[in-house]
Amino acid sequence: MIYTTTLAVISKNRMIEKADIEELVLDPKKSNLKTHFNDMFFIKNHRYSGEIREKEILLWYSSHWLRGGYPIFHLQFDSENKLVGIKSELNPFGKLFDKIAMVMIGIFSLLPILGNGFMKGWLGSVFILFVALVLFLIMRKASKSEKKIMVEELKETIENIEKEKFPEKFVGKPQKEIAKENEWTFKKILTRIFFYPISVLVIYFCITEILPNGKVTHAFFGISVCGLYLVADILNILKK
Repeated sequence: MIYTTTLAVISKNRMIEKADIEELVLDPKKSNLKTHFNDMFFIKNHRYSGEIREKEILLWYSSHWLRGGYPIFHLQFDSENKLVGIKSELNPFGKLFDKIAMVMIGIFSLLPILGNGFMKGWLGSVFILFVALVLFLIMRKASKSEKKIMVEELKETIENIEKEKFPEKFVGKPQKEIAKENEWTFKKILTRIFFYPISVLVIYFCITEILPNGKVTHAFFGISVCGLYLVADILNILKK
């Protein structure tokens, strides 16, 4: 479950009825592996795709960076069809993809050792694991940022329904502004995906090719520049 506190705050409002949420489902469909596999390839400009059940409505939509990794929001209703709870979970395809990715990383990381023996192949295995870790950190941070935006959008959508039904409740209250996430723009993520692997390749080349040939200064320069870039940017990511 992501951003549990925010979702709990939304679900405390018992004035929202099931019929209000049903109007948000612009693309009704069953929530299953096939559906979410198809949704991975399409960025939905409308909100939301969803499945309407007896005491629950599922809402979701894909985005640029989450694609198959987007959450499903489960909006739960009581016997009077009043909203009583909201939770979120990764969609079925996203869960399957994560498992496949872990297996593939494990297989690829073993290939250098299996092909060249441990003494010659361990550095290649470490390199593959390091690249996988760096890409994981980038995508994990981008994913958390995108999910936070989705939660805030859902919160704002439900508040707008309230404002239409009960305008007197919001008289005199200041307008809320959703904080913008500027760290994970399309340009910044694309830059990191491009430069991180290049930096790692330069470091790997310096260690395996330049340093053994006695060019210590050249190797030190390449490792220092690329290493400092990676460390500085990763620390910046972890702070935000």
